[in-house]
Amino acid sequence: MKYISSSAGTLSFIQLVSTALTIGGLFYFDFSLAAWITIGVFYFLYSGIGVSMMLHRYWSHRSFEFKSNIVKWICTWFGLMSGRGSIIGWVHVHREHHKYSDTENDPHAPKHKRWRIFFPHLLNYGKSINKFLVRDLINDEQLHINKYYLLYVLAWVLLLLAIDPWLLYFGWIVPVALTQFILNSFIYFGHSVGYTNYTSNNDSKNLWPFGLLFWGEGWHNNHHKNPGKWDNQVNWWEIDPVAWVIRIVKT
Repeated sequence: MKYISSSAGTLSFIQLVSTALTIGGLFYFDFSLAAWITIGVFYFLYSGIGVSMMLHRYWSHRSFEFKSNIVKWICTWFGLMSGRGSIIGWVHVHREHHKYSDTENDPHAPKHKRWRIFFPHLLNYGKSINKFLVRDLINDEQLHINKYYLLYVLAWVLLLLAIDPWLLYFGWIVPVALTQFILNSFIYFGHSVGYTNYTSNNDSKNLWPFGLLFWGEGWHNNHHKNPGKWDNQVNWWEIDPVAWVIRIVKT
C-alpha cells in the first residue's frame, strides 16, 4: 500500500502529474473567462479552504471548532484533494515545523533544505512519523484516509473527468499545480524574506505576496507568535480572507 498511502513520494507524484498536465493542456484548452473563474474558485477551495483553513488552522492547531460536522468534512475534502497529503501526514509535518522551527530537524527549514523544499520526495515528509505529535488523530477513520490517500484523490479525478474533461483540467489539474507551486514558494520565502511584527526564536517572516496569494497565510511571523489563533491579522492592512470564512463557520 506504500504507493497509494500519503507520503512524500505521493506529494511529489501529484505535483509532477498536475504540473505536466497543466503545461500539456495549454496547447489543448482555451483559457476563456469561464476557465479563469473556475481556476480561481477551485484554487481558493483547495489552497484557502482546504490547506489554510482545514489542514493548517483546524486540524494542525485546532484553533476553532465548527458549528456543523458536515461542513467540517466538506471543507476537509478540499484539503485532501489539494494534493498535499492526508490529515495525519500534513499535520505531522506542520507540528514538527513548529517544534523545530528553522533547525536541522525542521522538515522544511529553508536555510537547511534550500531548493529541496520544491521537491517533497527529497524531504523527510512522513518517513518517520512521531505518533505522539499526532496522537489526537490516531483513529480508524484517519488511518484509513492516510493509508488509501491516493485512491481518494483518484476518485475525485475520475468524478471530474466523468462530468467533463474541461472541469478536470480547470477544476483540479491547474488549481492543484498552482497550489503546489505557491505553497512550496511560501514555505521557502516565509522563513527567509519579509518583515516581522514580533521577535522570535525562528526566522518566520510576514510577506505581502503570500498574504494575498495564500489567503492570509503570508502573515507567518504573526502566526508563529500565536499559532493557536484562527486569525493571522495584526495590523489592519494584513488582510486574512480565510479568517473571514472561519468567522462564519466556527462556533
